Amino acid sequence: MVSVSVHADAATGLIAPSQYVDPGHHAAELDGLFARTWVFVGLRLELQGISHRGVNVGNKKLLVQCDGEGRPRAFLNVCSHRQAQLCEPGTHSGPVRCPYHGWVYDREGVPVGIPQKQAFPQVVAAPQRFRLTEYACETAGQFIFVRLAAQGPNLAEYLGSQFDFLVRASEGMASIQDEFRQDVPANWKVAIENSLEGYHVPAVHSRTFMQTDGMDRAEAAPRFFFEDRLHSHLEHAAAPDWITRFARMESKIGKWPWRFEHYTHHLIFPNLTVTSFMGYSFHIQCFEPTVVDRTTVHSRTVGVEFVGATPAGVKMMEHIYGDGHAFTRKVFEEDGEICRKVQAGLQCAVRPGVLAQGLEDRVKHFQQAYARAVHALQ
Repeated sequence: MVSVSVHADAATGLIAPSQYVDPGHHAAELDGLFARTWVFVGLRLELQGISHRGVNVGNKKLLVQCDGEGRPRAFLNVCSHRQAQLCEPGTHSGPVRCPYHGWVYDREGVPVGIPQKQAFPQVVAAPQRFRLTEYACETAGQFIFVRLAAQGPNLAEYLGSQFDFLVRASEGMASIQDEFRQDVPANWKVAIENSLEGYHVPAVHSRTFMQTDGMDRAEAAPRFFFEDRLHSHLEHAAAPDWITRFARMESKIGKWPWRFEHYTHHLIFPNLTVTSFMGYSFHIQCFEPTVVDRTTVHSRTVGVEFVGATPAGVKMMEHIYGDGHAFTRKVFEEDGEICRKVQAGLQCAVRPGVLAQGLEDRVKHFQQAYARAVHALQ
């Protein structure tokens, strides 16, 4: 059973060092926390036509595809015949086909193509009985989520105010501009917490974030939002010269669906972050808890539609996107290395960390949400 140490001192972290390094605790998280919560598994635009996607949620291997009405559905990634895994992680074109004996499943998970079907009269007579095991699957705009538990809140209830944000962010999402999957040698909670505070930026990102000129340096601090018990986000105003720059380019680059004049970073508990600067693209990262000391980060940058763009404006945005991709990967490398060092320290740490007031309030909020979620499993 998972346990969380809760301390009276507000400055003391709510997660004990052992809970970042103990394999048994990690296994309990997969069986409990990740089974009870809604977990992001992909985008609708990644399931165009007849296709399916292999994903991992908690300790389950699933596949996601759209049914005949275009509604995403999630199924256990196990053939009804002899339990072979149906597909590998990632997106696959065509219908679901078992690699072992060639059974084919339709969009509702029903076996419809069985080699030598006369040998399976019970399946031919009632194929619905041999349908793939299905799990709850709902969407917020382009964002697809799965819940393993049979009972629980619907997605809108779970997401709270973040539901409207994801729906609005989805407007005009057109294509994946950049994508990579890479391991970070640290527990998933270390990677999440690192993404939630800027206190480490001067020491870790002196040649990346500290050199960017997109943020308003006059802002004393970004604004934090904690209206949701599980999720949080921040907003940091864009520099006035950047706002002016984009206004001048508008006649060439066109208009995009949701323009705002700040940088925003959203945590969707437990392991999804969505960020954007001014809304012209969205950076989506899912922190998959591979093993106790390794996290697989799936990173996507999604571009949006521009109305009224000229050929020169398209080239401008390609250049801006290209610079953004290089910047994202460099920052990822820097964060991966510092997360490795944090994980190494946690291996021999004897007490919870200390959280700065203000600077690390989002880390505190995450740990409080984590403590509540885990306590509910006891």
